[in-house]
Amino acid sequence: MKNSPPKISDYSLQYGTLQGLIAIAFSFMLFILDQHYQGGTAVNLVNLAIAISVIYLAQIAYKKKNEGYISLSESIKIGLGISLVSGILSILFFLLLSNVLDPEMMDKTLLLVEDRMIESNPKITQQEIDNIIEMTKKFSGPGTSSMFIIIFSLFFGFIISLITGLVIKKTKSE
Repeated sequence: MKNSPPKISDYSLQYGTLQGLIAIAFSFMLFILDQHYQGGTAVNLVNLAIAISVIYLAQIAYKKKNEGYISLSESIKIGLGISLVSGILSILFFLLLSNVLDPEMMDKTLLLVEDRMIESNPKITQQEIDNIIEMTKKFSGPGTSSMFIIIFSLFFGFIISLITGLVIKKTKSE
């Protein structure tokens, strides 16, 4: 009797929740340190490392449970599922953070953006700064922010799961 493959949705939900909770814990730590609106390379690298680690661990766990086999498409489905669940949890935390924990977060972010623009281009006019800030405000509402969180989460989840999937894939025909 042949065993049926494990359900990808189980791995997506379990590991997506894990990734989301780890990312939320990291974001909450940044909030406690009052660094949550600044972003930066280090923050992005930590979030990327979290995503790579969790997706890779989920793919390995699936492969083990599936008699040592995992196809590239299964790897990608697992990664996208994890990214979707994690992205939804990230949206919920973002909404809590920006509406309850730190309602002035967007104002702080815009001031930081303005300072960085002036620092990188001292010749920028106030009118140019105001135009950029107004455009940024238009794209920073909860709906738009949520959409961007999901899009970026799925995009990077796809890239990560494609790369890790290529590394660990093993089909029965190989």
